[in-house]
Amino acid sequence: MGVDTVLVETYTMIHNHLYGKAFVRVPEDYIAQFSVHFYPDGSIREFNVAAMDPLNSSVPFRAASGAFEYRLTMNCQHDTCTYFNAEKGQPAETIFKHAAPGMNFVGGWVPFISLMEWNCVQLARSGKQALPLHMINHRFRAYEISARYGGKDSVLFGGPFIEYTRIKVDEQGRILRTNGLGTPWNYIVTKHEPIDIEQIAKRMTKTRGIGFPSPEERVQFVVQNTTLDVQYGRPYKRGRQIFGGVVPYDSVWRTGAGGATILTLENPIRIGKTHIPKGQYSLYTIPRQNQWILIFNKDVLRWPTDPNRAADYVSVVIPVQKVKEVAEQFTINIEPTQTGGVLQFRWDDVMAYTEFSLVKH
Repeated sequence: MGVDTVLVETYTMIHNHLYGKAFVRVPEDYIAQFSVHFYPDGSIREFNVAAMDPLNSSVPFRAASGAFEYRLTMNCQHDTCTYFNAEKGQPAETIFKHAAPGMNFVGGWVPFISLMEWNCVQLARSGKQALPLHMINHRFRAYEISARYGGKDSVLFGGPFIEYTRIKVDEQGRILRTNGLGTPWNYIVTKHEPIDIEQIAKRMTKTRGIGFPSPEERVQFVVQNTTLDVQYGRPYKRGRQIFGGVVPYDSVWRTGAGGATILTLENPIRIGKTHIPKGQYSLYTIPRQNQWILIFNKDVLRWPTDPNRAADYVSVVIPVQKVKEVAEQFTINIEPTQTGGVLQFRWDDVMAYTEFSLVKH
């Protein structure tokens, strides 16, 4: 992500098996030991990954954040992919089920490059110009992506959900290097001979960690003795093209990162002629070059990459403008006014905003 090293991975492919180790630095330093078993058609039959201590890969990783502490297992059969996730502090494993006719790629903060390569190899063997793929994360439903040739030795990997990473490959589809700059992953990948992951981990763990790429923040704004509470994830620019790049135009955006962006209103507000009662709302937006659509949604529990649009309460059109001062980190702010305030969304060189007034009884 940007100039940071977030993943060092070594792996082996034998027949329909893939296995290896990776030193991962997001959100904390740990060693991931993984294995994948594939069906004859190249789709995933079983996916396993265990998080191990970076200084001793024989013992489980003790995550301070509680994220991905023990083990994650997924199996796909009978048009269903089931995740079994062992988490810190939970009395039993957490189970996620997703309907899917097949699964080709497991995505997240730090996707395994080996799974990208596996699918590039399948593309090369198929003799086709493109292969439709299904991508999954334990919290997401299945998304349609693809691997397709963008030239003789170039594969475009991704889709509307994750944008496209350009991968330089050999004739067998093996990765030579990857350029994901401008995508949410924002990776540059180079290929090496097999690496001693334990030695890499022991050396790099002594250096400053990366932490959460999009830290969560809760901010309370007091406007005329009324509190407006905002809880959201704050992604960084990290050298990427944001609007029209990481955040596509004309698509519903979670308006932050991680979980839903939640606005809690102690009193009703009014935007233009639109009345919004007090309560909790998930905020979604549809960014456009000349204006944004701001959506107040009553479902505050749904994972925001797959919003429950049936729970939309109301949407309003708000102005957007270019600003001189670049915001490296996504920021939501409220500037008080005599009648209420101005709700602002700032990231990169863009600010979307709307005035609102308080409705007092």
